Amino acid sequence: MNLQKPEINDLTEKQISRQNIYKGNIVNLVIDDVKLPNGKNAKREIILHSGGVVILPITKEGNLVLVEQFRYATGQTLLEFPAGRLNKHEDPKLAAVRELKEETGFKAVKIESLNYIFMAPGFCNERLFTFVATDLQAGEPQPDEDEFVRTIILSPAEFKQKIIKSEIIDAKTLSVWSIYCARNF
Repeated sequence: MNLQKPEINDLTEKQISRQNIYKGNIVNLVIDDVKLPNGKNAKREIILHSGGVVILPITKEGNLVLVEQFRYATGQTLLEFPAGRLNKHEDPKLAAVRELKEETGFKAVKIESLNYIFMAPGFCNERLFTFVATDLQAGEPQPDEDEFVRTIILSPAEFKQKIIKSEIIDAKTLSVWSIYCARNF
C-alpha cells in the first residue's frame, strides 16, 4: 500500500471570491475563498496592509541607532530600528529617509536597499522594505502627532547583548540585523 501523497508541482492557491470584513486607516480585513493545489476549497483570513520600511542606521562611529516606543498591541515598550508605513504610491527609499528623520532626527547621506521581508505571511500581506543608512547627520526628531519615541544609540556589542537577553524582541529589527550580518560577516 502506497501512503505517499501524490506530488503537487504548483503550490499556488487561486482566489475564487473575496468578502470585505473591515476597512480601517491602517489595515483591511478580508476573507478569501480559495482553490487549493489539490482541488479542494478553503477560506483564508487576510489582513491587507500598504507596506512599510525599516531602517538600520549606523553612525560614523559604527554604533546603531534605535528607537524605544510603547507598542499598544503588545502592551510593551520595545526597542526597534526606525520603521514606518508607506504612504500611498510612496517610493520605499524616500519613505525610509522620511521615517529615519521623523523618528530619530538623523539624515542619511547614504541609504542602501537590503531586501524586503514579510513579517506574518500566514495572514498578512505587509511587505517591509529594508535599508541600511550610513554617514548620518544628527538633527531633531519630528515624530508624528501620535508617536512618542526615544532615540537609543548602542554599540554592536551592546545590541547583541540585548538580543541575547531578550531585550530586543521586535521581529523586523532582528530580521534586518540578520540580513545585514549575512551580507557583511
